[in-house]
Amino acid sequence: MENGNSVVNVFYRDFVHDVGISSTSPEPLPRDRLVPLAEKLLTCEDNYLGIVDRNDTVLQLYRHDDQTMVVELIFPKSSGCMQIKCSHQTAMVLLAELPDVFPEDLLPGAVYIG
Repeated sequence: MENGNSVVNVFYRDFVHDVGISSTSPEPLPRDRLVPLAEKLLTCEDNYLGIVDRNDTVLQLYRHDDQTMVVELIFPKSSGCMQIKCSHQTAMVLLAELPDVFPEDLLPGAVYIG
């Protein structure tokens, strides 16, 4: 689970401010900055945030609408992803409690999108 001093590798795109980090070159971010970044970034439906674990599994988040977030779990070499739609608050709790390695059951109730 979370280590207060640990870092996570992230990529994102902020179309409002025209900044981003490529998914092919994610950059380290202190774990305690993850939720504040998501709170700032995920205010626009087009923006997205991705977190890459040490096994190259990706957790990606973006807004579906004003109240709903889409959270996707993408495994390396997979042609699809596991996806849930949840409240903004639920997504922020998930980020705050994110394990170092993303297990297949990270997103309860997720459906496979192929």
